Amino acid sequence: MDLRHLLTLRTVVDKGSFSHAAEDLGVSQPAVSFQIRSLEERLGQRLLDRSGRRVTLTDAGRVVDGYARRILALEDDLEREINELTDHMTGPLVMGSSTGPGELLLPRLLGGFKAENPDVDISLVVQDTQTVCDRVLDDDLELGVVGAARPHRGLIFEPFVRDELVVICPPGHPLATSTRIALSDLAAQPMILQQRGSGVRAVLESAFRAAGVRMRDIDVTLELGLQQSVRAAVLDGLGITVISRLAVERDLAEGRLIAVEVDGAVLARDFSLVRHAGRTPSRVSEGFVAYAREHLGDLAPPASGPAVPAEPGDS
Repeated sequence: MDLRHLLTLRTVVDKGSFSHAAEDLGVSQPAVSFQIRSLEERLGQRLLDRSGRRVTLTDAGRVVDGYARRILALEDDLEREINELTDHMTGPLVMGSSTGPGELLLPRLLGGFKAENPDVDISLVVQDTQTVCDRVLDDDLELGVVGAARPHRGLIFEPFVRDELVVICPPGHPLATSTRIALSDLAAQPMILQQRGSGVRAVLESAFRAAGVRMRDIDVTLELGLQQSVRAAVLDGLGITVISRLAVERDLAEGRLIAVEVDGAVLARDFSLVRHAGRTPSRVSEGFVAYAREHLGDLAPPASGPAVPAEPGDS
């Protein structure tokens, strides 16, 4: 069986049409049609339903598609292991991340890794936790950095990094002269918060619940979608917030914002590495993980001890 035919089938399924598959593969549409027809004749089954606007798999096609994924993944593993016989690190690193580490941490780690390994081709996809996990499971991504996710026997989760959260305020705010604040005093302050469902807000809500504080008693002056939106509002003097220290470390170092520690609560969330349990890690991905663990101490503490797991939204 020609592996090119299996690759063509997978591409047609992914792209949803023969024309888009041809464009992606760099061949003509008749060539794609010929390869699919040859594969169907070889197996004696119709594999694709062409009646709709988007090409879909038949029952037989779904069986073949599953094997095609596994066979092509084995081919990738073979090529990777042969390439890894050399000392020079080269090849792709395709990974995914949820919003928090994808915006704040991984660009610096990947940039440093690329500087040391210029022939590695790096691609980072930022999506929600469940989508990243699904794509790792489907072998679309080799590695992910995510928050809380449902356990799956096909995935391996490893502690990666702890994201410390801090209260921030403008230099002229009454809290700016304090180094620490009690959680009850924080609850009495008008606050700018991220939208419901965000990872940072989930940590704060969990801390308030543990202290017996009801969220409906909090004076929320603004509710914004992104950490950077919340940061901008605080910089404009519109209030205080709780945010990832990584998001504001430059502002803190340059004195544009003041960080205040909170007594009586663990304001932190943990992120994990996620891998496919049945896939042999590439030399490039293992090299990146080793690099990241070596340099994470300069950026953020490792994930350990009790903390609130990052929520699926992870923003």
